[in-house]
Parts: sequence; structure tokens; C-alpha cells
Amino acid sequence: MTLSGNRAPGVAIVGGLAVLIVALILYPGGWVVDATSSMDFQATIDAMVENDNLSHGVLSAVILSCLVVSYGILSFWRLSDSEDALLRFGVLLNLFHYGIYILTMGMRHMLVAIAQHQDNIEVDGVAASSEQINDYLVMLQASSGGLHYAFVIVSSMSGVVLGFALARRFDSMNVYAAACWVFCLAGVAGLLNVFIGQQAEAAPEAFVIVSNLVLFVAAIALLVIGIGVMRGERELVPEG
Repeated sequence: MTLSGNRAPGVAIVGGLAVLIVALILYPGGWVVDATSSMDFQATIDAMVENDNLSHGVLSAVILSCLVVSYGILSFWRLSDSEDALLRFGVLLNLFHYGIYILTMGMRHMLVAIAQHQDNIEVDGVAASSEQINDYLVMLQASSGGLHYAFVIVSSMSGVVLGFALARRFDSMNVYAAACWVFCLAGVAGLLNVFIGQQAEAAPEAFVIVSNLVLFVAAIALLVIGIGVMRGERELVPEG
């Protein structure tokens, strides 16, 4: 049995998100495995390094699931209103934000790899000291944090644009239209969190908590949208 051209993107969105959510739950230093504060760089690095094989597996799963979800989202490009520039911009923004997230995961892959093979790393022909190795790890963790911050901004904007562009295709409210609006509003909440969180007076921990909550809500909304694509919801699949 083969999947129809319309159902396959829905399966990609739902399946990719399911794998992504499970992978992030198992992420070392995250919610379950050796949970740490994301503000404590050293503790987060230690959690990833001490669970190195799990880290590599989880990071690879995240990257692959992002690619799968991107395939599903790309189907919105073929919707009947092909001249809808806003919808197409939303699709491009979503693909771009997944690209940023993949780069973030790639940097953390490298962090774990450096820790695994630190005895073989040289600087100017001399074996790197433990202090140098630790400096590299902290630098990679901080750099990946900067990429993640960019991801939060772009993903929030992409949620606003794509969610609104999809929601306005519906003539009446149903669960899938509501999911599109939730996806849009989650993006608005994400942008507000960014603007407030970058103030010096704001607690970084609060920014992280709100960001995670907003991303989780957006993921659930996109999951429902993906189910709508699987079921052939007229507003979410191309005609013909």
C-alpha cells in the first residue's frame, strides 16, 4: 500500500513531530535525563558528555525529524491559492527555522564528539590541555545557545505567518482552523517573550520556561494540523 500524495505530508508532520517530542524529552540535561538548568553551561555540557551515545542518538533523531516535518510543511506550497505570497513566505520561514535548529544540533554533536576524542585533539601540534578542551566545549555550548535564540525568534515569526495564512483559508471554525489560530497565537506569544526576555531586568530562567511552553503548544497545534492534512481537510490539501 502506498500513501496518497496528500496523506504523505500529513504523516510526515505527525510522525516527525512525534519523534521530535520524544527525542527532546530524552535529551540529556533536559527534562528527564540528568536534568539541569539551561543557564548552567557546565552542568549541561557534563550531562551531554556523560550520556554521549544517547546525546548523539537524540541529536540525530532531532535533525532527521526536522527534515521529515519540513517535507510535510512544504506541501502547503501547493495549495490552490498559489498566488498567496503570505502563505508561501510562511512555508519558507518554517523551512528556514528548522535549518537554524539543525545547525544548533550540529554544534552540540561537535561538542560531544570533541569531549569523546579530546585525547586526540591538538593545537599547533601540541595535545590540547583539559582547560583548552573545556573552553572549546563552553564556546560551542554558548554558540549553540545563540543559534537557539535565533531559532526562537524565527520560529515564532514563522508560526505567526503560516498559522494566519492557513487559518484564513477556513470559512468556518473547526478543530483544524482552531489549531491554525493557536499556531499563530503561539508565535505571537513567542515574539512577546523574546522582546520581554531580552531586557536586562527579565530573568533568563523565565525566558527559557516560557519559550519551552510556547514551543510545546505550537508543536501540539502543528500536530493537529498534520492530522487534518492526513484526513484530507479541504483547506489544508491541494485540489485535484
